[in-house]
Amino acid sequence: MLDFRPPKDTPALIALVKLLLPVIMKFTLHEARVEVVGDGLARFQALAGLRTIICPNHSNHNDPEIMFAFSKLAGEDFNFLAAREIFDRDHGWRGFWLQHLGCYSVVRGAIDRESFKMTKTLVQENRKKLVIFPEGEVTRQNDKLLHLESGVAQMAFWAVDEMVKRKRAEPVFILPLALKYTYSADIRDELERSLYKLEARLGLPGRLQTPMYTRLRAVSEAILSLLEREYSFKAAPEASMNDRIVGLRLAILKRIADFLNIKLPPGAEQLEYVRILRNALDDQIYNGDEAGSAYERKLQEERTAKIKGFYRDLDRVTNFIAIYDGYLRDRLTQERFAEVLDRFEIEVFGSTTVKGPRHIYIDVGRPLDLLPVYPEYRSNKRAALSRVTGDVSQQISTMIDALDVKRSAIMVD
Repeated sequence: MLDFRPPKDTPALIALVKLLLPVIMKFTLHEARVEVVGDGLARFQALAGLRTIICPNHSNHNDPEIMFAFSKLAGEDFNFLAAREIFDRDHGWRGFWLQHLGCYSVVRGAIDRESFKMTKTLVQENRKKLVIFPEGEVTRQNDKLLHLESGVAQMAFWAVDEMVKRKRAEPVFILPLALKYTYSADIRDELERSLYKLEARLGLPGRLQTPMYTRLRAVSEAILSLLEREYSFKAAPEASMNDRIVGLRLAILKRIADFLNIKLPPGAEQLEYVRILRNALDDQIYNGDEAGSAYERKLQEERTAKIKGFYRDLDRVTNFIAIYDGYLRDRLTQERFAEVLDRFEIEVFGSTTVKGPRHIYIDVGRPLDLLPVYPEYRSNKRAALSRVTGDVSQQISTMIDALDVKRSAIMVD
């Protein structure tokens, strides 16, 4: 397993970043503005000094920066739990900054004892509130919430358990929080340009007089057909686009599992398969045996090179994990259209762009005190975890829906 990266909070650096936040929001985040709706900030500040795990939805790669901006509005500093692989980006410099800004690592989907221990310690010591994104992946789906696993509730109950053992039975709160990204201007011209670039890269004829939704479906069909060919996946002749997307994702996952000689648990979510396989890839790459002859090491290097190629496959599955046919037909706002375009740009170009200035709404939910639920947890852990996780999920989903009416939606044809 990858080595654990602990938080190395540096107050002077955190203060400097907060001081520079207006510049970061304007230039790095393309003129992003954050607004806490209603009395959400007052509700949050009512938890001052109390042990709290903040659980926001995770629809965008900029969520950590937005939560950092929220911490400035709230007048507090937070610790953050982040996926271990992020710390290795930019030749390790990303990890250096993250740790000194209060982040620590977790290997997703694995029994990461060092990370779990750190979570318990941070909650018990109560120096800062802790931010954990319970979806575990960037969904790129601004209007929907992925299925939440019970990991956050489990770690919170472990902290309660430890405090009870030390005869310090004090409240531990889980606080649901909703982030909603909107574009503060009409970006349809930019969407048109992005769509045209995709059509050109895919060799599709430009049809400027055709509705943008029709053109996006053609882009979707072209990408799906090319990926089916790439992975030698043949869907049934009568298969719908949804069936093809789900089937292709599963075929990619099984291909990796077969190479690693791993049996995937039946009935699990595909996102859980991604986590299992990513951890297995990490283990084989970072826990390789350096002993043996020069030739054995050469074979290991070749295998490692091949294994590293599977990361791209897993990223591809994750990129399309929350997409389904009909998502745009449900409500064709410019934000939804941009989300789907983002996925296709990442697939075709390897990166995406922010389409214009954004206004991010934040709503703060009702804090859940786990101490009264602790007796139920002791007698029936599964039921308690399910109830708490379900409550968090329901609150976030309700807030996301409510935030949708905070602006006048601009529709795409």
